[in-house]
Amino acid sequence: MTIESNEDDKARDEWLEAQKRSTAVKYRSHWEKFAEFTGLTGDEILAQKKAAGKDDFTWEKKVVNFVNWLREKKGLSPNAASSCAQAIRGFFRYHHSDLILNRQEAQKMNDTTRTTEDYPLNLEEIKRMAEVANLKEKYIVLAGKSFGLRGGDFLSLTRGHLEPFIDREPPISIGEIITDKEAGVKAYPFIDADARPVIKLMLAKMTQEGRISPEEKMVEYNDEVQVSRVLQRLARRACINTGGRRIRFHLMRKFLCDHLASYMSESKWKQVVGKQIMEGAYVGVDTLRKDWIRAMEDISFTYGKNEDVQKIAKLEALKLFAQATGKFTAGDIEKIRMRRPTATTQEEIDEIESMLAEEKEKNCEDGNHCQKIVSEENLAGFLSQNWKVSAVLPSGKIVIEN
Repeated sequence: MTIESNEDDKARDEWLEAQKRSTAVKYRSHWEKFAEFTGLTGDEILAQKKAAGKDDFTWEKKVVNFVNWLREKKGLSPNAASSCAQAIRGFFRYHHSDLILNRQEAQKMNDTTRTTEDYPLNLEEIKRMAEVANLKEKYIVLAGKSFGLRGGDFLSLTRGHLEPFIDREPPISIGEIITDKEAGVKAYPFIDADARPVIKLMLAKMTQEGRISPEEKMVEYNDEVQVSRVLQRLARRACINTGGRRIRFHLMRKFLCDHLASYMSESKWKQVVGKQIMEGAYVGVDTLRKDWIRAMEDISFTYGKNEDVQKIAKLEALKLFAQATGKFTAGDIEKIRMRRPTATTQEEIDEIESMLAEEKEKNCEDGNHCQKIVSEENLAGFLSQNWKVSAVLPSGKIVIEN
């Protein structure tokens, strides 16, 4: 993988260059934490270790202390802290300067025992979290639940993974995804009824921002810790009492696995989420979809309920329309959420509509609307009357102004 050159840290750059792309992105994030912990570059670390000699074990102790620092100062889970430290150990190994750990040190580094319990989210609570979320947060909650992928695999999804299939009927297979954790193991995720409208709006927003390449990532986060924090904020906004138990992104995967297991054989649901199964146990996506359809009523809160889907679409269209007027910025729209963090989708719709109505009254004193939303078929007639195109909404409708 080609990475941005850093002349001040050739040892780090050489190590990252030797990794495959997905691994290098993850290792770069791990290294940034280690650099913050040590205050040194890779070149300086190797120089210190070499100068200390073979009988000095300072860096072994530092890497073990790094694990504790990640847990206590950065709030990483034991498993995430251990993975991070193992990546750093790989840096030393790559440069033929292996860390020699005694049994106690190895146990501390590899200890992934969690000291907190996960909170078991149910479908109603997931719906409440989605209702108080902005568009990107909705994508994390609902696509995370729909795909059931590990955090790293979820964050690697691009526009090209989703856009070709988005107009099909849910549940929608997006084909095979090669997972990062288990080399060679493929996942076969589906887009459910909850995730489809949100993904469509995300794609429309990306187009509006000029992010049209199939390689564009759906969301830009470094690791699972960041998306877990998004879910934690949403749980607080939705007033979900976890009783001190932890909310993390892995709960989306667990939710899907538990519910699919009621409708699919073990090998089938493992195939969907990308867990190891016997080669002969793989089945076609059409077979998986039949079971997925039966499961969707327990997995999707909008399945068969068009009202919820329409509310989500209406809210995002209103946000784009408000910005298209030129009177409101994205920051103005976000302030509504900040003022009322627990507002439902309908309450947010009502507030934006009220805000637009007030602005219209100020600028359309003669009672004629300054802007209209029209279909493409009716556009020509308005253009002939000197109306101008202002914006195109995700629904395909067109905003015009005079």
